[in-house]
Amino acid sequence: MNNLTKLKKINQIQKRQLIILILLLSLTITLIVFAITIFKKPPLNKKIIYQTNQGFLQVYNTNKTPEVQEEIIEEQPIVIKKGSLNDQEDGKNKYTDSSMSNAKVSSIDVALSMYETPGTSIGIDVSKYQGNINWAQVKQSGVEFAIIRCGYRGYGSGQILMDPYFEQNISEALKNGIKVGVYFFSAAINEQEALEEARWTKEVIKNYKITYPVAYDFESFGLGRLAGLTKSQITANAIAFMNYIKSAGYTPMMYASKNAYYERFETSLFSGCKFWLAHYTDVTDYKGTYHMWQYTSKGTVPGINGYVDMNIAYFKYSHEAPPKEETPRPTSPVEEPPQDSLEFKDNNDEVITLNDTSYYLDYKNDEISGIIKKDSILKRLSVSSDNVWSKVSYNNQEVYIKTINLYINNNHSNDETNS
Repeated sequence: MNNLTKLKKINQIQKRQLIILILLLSLTITLIVFAITIFKKPPLNKKIIYQTNQGFLQVYNTNKTPEVQEEIIEEQPIVIKKGSLNDQEDGKNKYTDSSMSNAKVSSIDVALSMYETPGTSIGIDVSKYQGNINWAQVKQSGVEFAIIRCGYRGYGSGQILMDPYFEQNISEALKNGIKVGVYFFSAAINEQEALEEARWTKEVIKNYKITYPVAYDFESFGLGRLAGLTKSQITANAIAFMNYIKSAGYTPMMYASKNAYYERFETSLFSGCKFWLAHYTDVTDYKGTYHMWQYTSKGTVPGINGYVDMNIAYFKYSHEAPPKEETPRPTSPVEEPPQDSLEFKDNNDEVITLNDTSYYLDYKNDEISGIIKKDSILKRLSVSSDNVWSKVSYNNQEVYIKTINLYINNNHSNDETNS
């Protein structure tokens, strides 16, 4: 056999080997793709299971997928602490927009003449900002229901506090034959915090006759620790709160302004709840579904000094709902803690801001003096005895920041202080 023949045979063998190799490689790729298709699990629908003393309470999110991932969260003791009348994180920085800027003065008599039709009811919503209310006069005026704020979470501290007038308001409203619902002013940054707020709300209201819905109110967009929350996360938090409230036997309700419904929430994901619309106008042009309409923040009602929010509910109840428990806590008087009670202990470290953070020249004054940018490095001078406030050096002055918005700079030797 000459060399040319040998070379041809070698080439033929190499060609066959190459073809076999290509076929094996193609088969391997096909098998890998097939395995991924068969065995890849779809996104899991997270099911949060709250472990309680009575058993397990299951709360689902809204992602509709075939499988369910279980997340068990151990129930923590609920601490109920009353807020102060001049809490710096409460009320001064609420979200407002053009749909809430044209409130007109409206009396209860006007409301009754314009909005009372079969199947509807006229009501108000109140908090500490209405002060002491004469609920007997409110009842006599024709008010049928009141949505009472039970509590709120601070947007900086993250602490959950009871509205200082809640116990007084709900007890007196019920005593005078006014049906009640409640709302919680949320500052949750995730679903677990929203569930904590819902559990807290349930604990606070379980002794009372809650006939009207339990509402979720989130308005502190972008403030303090809430900076950076996405539309999806804010929506998920609201859903988690309302799912828990529904599982506890109450009617959940979502509160937002017209513009907030359009721009801040994914309303298509909500289900099984009522919608409470805030739009201050004579005739709303909101295109979405709503079951209650807060049509002005300038209502006038006998028994209330100053203005109060007025609402028309497109539903009504003929009987009061029974309380979940029959042993109401005694009401406690509204007490204002002394403003000079905080002591500051000297401190000498460097801290970094977690987010764009409000600072104050005086921690007793709720007027924000400015904003310190995220990731700013500051020299901390002292910390309050309750660890809520930190005094720092900033722009050659001493200012106060909520401690929760700071963390210690462990690499301070390599950084410069922004002061």
